[in-house]
Amino acid sequence: MTTNFPAWSIAFFKDGRRGEPILLGPGTTTLGRDESNTISLPDASVSRIHAELVPAADGLILRDCKSRNGVRVNAVPRQHALLQKGDVVEIGIYTFEATLSPAALPRQKSRVAPVPAEAVSIEQTAARRLQLPDLKQDRHLSALYHVCYWITEDVAKPEKLPRLLELLLEGFRASEVQLYSESLELQCAVAANEKQRAIKLAPFLAKRCQAASEAIVFCGKDMGRHQQRAGQFNYLVGPLSPSQHRKENNAFVVITRPTEWEDFTNEDRVLLQAICQLWVRGQGKAQQLEDLKQENATLKQQTHAPTLLGNSDVMNKLRDRLRKVATTNATVLISGETGSGKELVANFIHQHSPRADRPFVKVNCAAVPEGLIESELFGHAKGAFTDAKSSYEGKFAQANGGTLFLDEIGEMPLVVQSKVLRALENGEIERIGQEGSTKVDVRIIASTHRDLAKMVQQGRFREDLFYRLNVLTVTVPPLREHAEDIPMIALHFLESFCLENGLAELRFAKDAAAVLSTHQWPGNARELRNVVQRCATEAENLVIKAADLKEHVVT
Repeated sequence: MTTNFPAWSIAFFKDGRRGEPILLGPGTTTLGRDESNTISLPDASVSRIHAELVPAADGLILRDCKSRNGVRVNAVPRQHALLQKGDVVEIGIYTFEATLSPAALPRQKSRVAPVPAEAVSIEQTAARRLQLPDLKQDRHLSALYHVCYWITEDVAKPEKLPRLLELLLEGFRASEVQLYSESLELQCAVAANEKQRAIKLAPFLAKRCQAASEAIVFCGKDMGRHQQRAGQFNYLVGPLSPSQHRKENNAFVVITRPTEWEDFTNEDRVLLQAICQLWVRGQGKAQQLEDLKQENATLKQQTHAPTLLGNSDVMNKLRDRLRKVATTNATVLISGETGSGKELVANFIHQHSPRADRPFVKVNCAAVPEGLIESELFGHAKGAFTDAKSSYEGKFAQANGGTLFLDEIGEMPLVVQSKVLRALENGEIERIGQEGSTKVDVRIIASTHRDLAKMVQQGRFREDLFYRLNVLTVTVPPLREHAEDIPMIALHFLESFCLENGLAELRFAKDAAAVLSTHQWPGNARELRNVVQRCATEAENLVIKAADLKEHVVT
């Protein structure tokens, strides 16, 4: 399927006048000295393949193909840029302007006649630029439009930040844009030239920028008195805080230009103030939406969450134990036979804990392939490995503020166990393919049907992780140890199955109770549920008899 991007053209300048536009095709347009390029620029100042242009939904992408003399966009050296209508690009002795075309036409190879190098003086070049239209107003409007678009795409997500900062870099004709967190940490930065990056602000200067109540310009001369090299740049600072809810410590944006470039103007300051206000409000709306989604998911979870059934002494003691365990934030290790209801126990603890209104996230360690479990738990960045076509935050991040249930943790590979241990001890996780760590607040509940202490002796489970998990222990009794509860549990399974499948209301015959209570149920509640569902499917006259159960019970 062909993507319908706007049709672009470029117009080269000669003797201060703009020539006829060259229409670009929908694919990649290459520019360089070699005749094989889409647009040939025959001059020694141009590399063989100097740059390329690619139409996009929100502009015209320009990439420098590692040329010798580089590319300048609006007199600023750039390695890559998202061109807008009216942007002026210099490649060697050539200068062209990006313009929108009235219609998309087939791409054709072009050869631009060289301008003799000796005929172009510095004075002529300056005069040529003076004849170009003033694009500042269009540039500001374009920046505001594109920033608004990306803010609606949820700027709270880390992967959105670089693109948003790139838009500010383009809109303000800056050398670099930096985003500082509330704790004055440099959270993200993008630069026009990776080899000429601005410096990270010293804590004193960062605190000074953070104290600004509105967008403000700091000149390099002033900043240079407090930090070496800071005087090489001018700074435009914008606080990320709604004016009506000003906090003492806020995140803020710093936009830099070398002092020899154009000074920041009051129009630049007003534009950044407006963008910061929109940015913060967009974050607020995104967070409100995320909270509503989480609340909705939690309510659904609570509505459909199975309960611990049974009135026996065994089950009453278990519930009492779980309520005590739930009140703390300590790690819990649940042990019990397969099918005994360890997940139900973990859910019960979460629902009775202070984290009940936060996520309850489950991971079956035995069901996730060994090569994927690290990504499943801790997440990955886009492109971190072959199949990572998009970023994934991971189960730890999904459970932030709530509870993470690691079912069958005895099946977890040793190499992943060490990272789980770090998350437990430091509350930090590292996504695959992403630098730095992320803080998470998660309560861990783990379960196993294996003897972890024995696995430690065999070298199959980390001793330090075992002791970190084995803080509060819960043992789930097998079904045969509270057989008096089996008829009640079986009836619950029957009613649920009929409701889910639109079946008529079924019941157990009186003689069925004896079979239910006397069978040992080695598969515990899971086996009981499966037998009840098979009998319900094949039952005649809406009654499940003892004979029906005996046909499906494995002895």
